[in-house]
Amino acid sequence: MRAIQTAILIDDDDAFRTTLQGALRRRGVRARTAATVEEGLLAVEDEAVDLVLIDYRMPRGDGLGALARYRRLLPDAVIVMLTGFGDIPLAVAAVREGADTLLAKPIDADLLLREANAIRARPRGGAHLPLPSGSYNLEEVEREAIRAALRQSGGVVVGAAKLLGIDRRTLQRKLRRAGVGGEGD
Repeated sequence: MRAIQTAILIDDDDAFRTTLQGALRRRGVRARTAATVEEGLLAVEDEAVDLVLIDYRMPRGDGLGALARYRRLLPDAVIVMLTGFGDIPLAVAAVREGADTLLAKPIDADLLLREANAIRARPRGGAHLPLPSGSYNLEEVEREAIRAALRQSGGVVVGAAKLLGIDRRTLQRKLRRAGVGGEGD
């Protein structure tokens, strides 16, 4: 299977959208952008792409609700949901709705293309959550989500628990069980 050559980035954040578009272009990907779900759908109806990057939260229609429409239009494209608000339930919902994976913003263009090309190379129907090991081990998914939440909250357990949507005590138990460290309350 050939490497990713064309992409569309659907995101309401102008600065993020143009920065990532430039980074993809410098890596040889013909990248277009759209500021809304509907604008992106119109663009891919005119010209199909290999890679769809769609933001989860946008003011005029969220990306999660549009995934099935993009999947119907582009059954062979790699679809990546991007979010700054990632958690396990969102990752599961995104994959269920048609995304191949969910990645956290900001995203490194090289990492993004490695992930997208790896997805493209495997047999269709093998959607997965973003795991470094490539496995579907639920405990590893949970550990990665906890690590990401701790990084985003500066290591503060209370903040990470809020990001994960769980009680602080529950997170502390999970940290002890998983061996993932946090700075405390």
